[in-house]
Amino acid sequence: MSGAMRSALWMALVMTWFPVVSAHAQWNLARQRAGTDHLYVTAGLDPAVIPSLGYGRTVSAFGVATQLSAEAGVVAGEADVRDYRARFTAQVQLAHIGRVRVGGRASFITRGTENRIFQAVNMGAAMSGTAGLYGQRWFAAGEVAFDKAIVTHLRHSDDYRAQSFPNAKDGWYLDNGGTWGLGALMGRTMGRHELVVRVGVSRTQAWETPTIPGYAVIGWGVAF
Repeated sequence: MSGAMRSALWMALVMTWFPVVSAHAQWNLARQRAGTDHLYVTAGLDPAVIPSLGYGRTVSAFGVATQLSAEAGVVAGEADVRDYRARFTAQVQLAHIGRVRVGGRASFITRGTENRIFQAVNMGAAMSGTAGLYGQRWFAAGEVAFDKAIVTHLRHSDDYRAQSFPNAKDGWYLDNGGTWGLGALMGRTMGRHELVVRVGVSRTQAWETPTIPGYAVIGWGVAF
């Protein structure tokens, strides 16, 4: 088990000791209320195996309950903190009729990686929408998401310049493409705890099948 995975599991155990209060879990739109905090962990293929730890706070913005969250994770396996993803997200409920609810999310994302060829830092944004049935104890919905890599800074290694391409240019590169996600999410709330599963298929901005053709993520959170 990688160090990142052990850290995520350890945090999950620590979170179970928070005082029991009314839960308003972060994925269930029917339980989203201003004035609550959330801690959560996720792990899965999205698009690499990335265990993440996050914190969210639900506030009232223009009379609408808006969840603001921040999370960070590192790629599991042989990777280290040089292979990471950080994400800042705002989530709101757009409409609802009975148990049918529609939600929207917007995220700012920073990703980084480093290998023997180059070091890269990317900044991008993601938009997603969900629609489905939301109850106080469970929910099931479909989702559509688009993740756009807006700008990337590349710095090539000395070994790469010496052995392959001495004229490689470092610097900022725009319009690095994007990825569509089409899938479903299902969740179950148990007191102050919540379990959610997300699965779906991925397509490139040009609607081609990427190397990793889908995603599957499981998450667990606690409200306090």
